[in-house]
Order: sequence, then structure tokens, then C-alpha cells
Amino acid sequence: MAREDVLSALKDVLVDRLKVDAGTVTEDANLFEDLGLDSIDLMTVVMAVEERFSIEVSDEELEDVTTLGQAADLLSNKVTSNA
Repeated sequence: MAREDVLSALKDVLVDRLKVDAGTVTEDANLFEDLGLDSIDLMTVVMAVEERFSIEVSDEELEDVTTLGQAADLLSNKVTSNA
């Protein structure tokens, strides 16, 4: 599974479910400051990706994630290690 697939899934959830403006969804975007997510929104995004790729991510793993790119890295690493 390519990192681009995970990034695409993240973008889909942000735009379709959370109604984030697609123009603001970049890898450098801060999930909280730029995209306006709160902790519940972040969990919604993570749960959707966990379900889609059959992975599990702990709260501790998410503690230092602040950008969309960091989230894509973390989740794609989990997908790769689960393969």
C-alpha cells in the first residue's frame, strides 16, 4: 500500500465527512490550526482510516502528529507493517 493511498484516504475523510475546504488540505497543513480540527475530529479521521486499511493506531502514537503529512507517514507505516 502506497503512502499516496493513505494520504488520499485522509483527504477524502477531511473533505467529505468533516467538510474541510479541499484547498486547505495539504501535507504541510496543521490539522488543528490550519484545518480547524479538534480532538474528536482527529479521532473521526483516524477511525475511518483504521477501518479502511484494517490497522489500529494508539492515542500515544498520535500525540506528536500535528500535520497531515505526519499523519500520512504514521498511518502508511502502520499499513506497511500490517501487510
